[in-house]
Amino acid sequence: MEKVFFTQVPASEQELDAVEKDAIQALLGEQSSDEFFVSTLVNEIKAAVTPEHKVISVELNDATSYEMSALLGGKVESDEINPQLGLRGVSRLTSEAYQASFALECEVIKALRSEGYNVEIVVPCVRALSDAAKIIDRLAERGLPRGLNGLKVMFACDTPSAVLLSERLLHYFDGLVIKLESLTQLTLGVDLMHEELAHLYDPQNEAVLALVKQAVNACKDVNKPAAVLLDNLAELPLLAELLQDESGVTVFPVS
Repeated sequence: MEKVFFTQVPASEQELDAVEKDAIQALLGEQSSDEFFVSTLVNEIKAAVTPEHKVISVELNDATSYEMSALLGGKVESDEINPQLGLRGVSRLTSEAYQASFALECEVIKALRSEGYNVEIVVPCVRALSDAAKIIDRLAERGLPRGLNGLKVMFACDTPSAVLLSERLLHYFDGLVIKLESLTQLTLGVDLMHEELAHLYDPQNEAVLALVKQAVNACKDVNKPAAVLLDNLAELPLLAELLQDESGVTVFPVS
């Protein structure tokens, strides 16, 4: 299984200076920005796939405004006091300002599936039940209805609320992915971008482990898959022990 993050130059260039516009045009060449975005991501994903990859999980754009602003053309991003708690995940994907970009992300997935790749979608940062209904509807509107030709849609547990609501969210989705770094930050109220707080970051904190166990159990109760995305399981013995006791959980390294 391969994990891919989406990034994109902004749909609007009205705030870009001449240097950035020239740099973007040089990058695009004879292609339109839409063509460049879709073809580049399709080719990058295909290049990363090996015969061992039976399923390719593609996560929709989960970049924060801080990460987006670092991209070429990122000046169009609004400043946020705490991007980790800002416009990201479903909130970004369903915002009116991001609809053109969301449509292109869907085109990438449709292109891959049309070529026979078994792609499943991972929806990031689902904060509430309303987010689930909203994103499932938006995907269907873009030609990616859950279940069509076996399409599976997973949701990411970035937030404690996603875990606490996981039993009900699984009515909308085919499984979940626990994003340990995000879940730990938001559970403990620790922003890794804040150097004075970084030492408090602990993915083996009792509260984090309890949430991981709850999410996994929610999947077991309805026989749906659970995965954990983390840096190095060998460095997390308590988490490793917890996952060892829970059969059917897939662990994916952050790449």
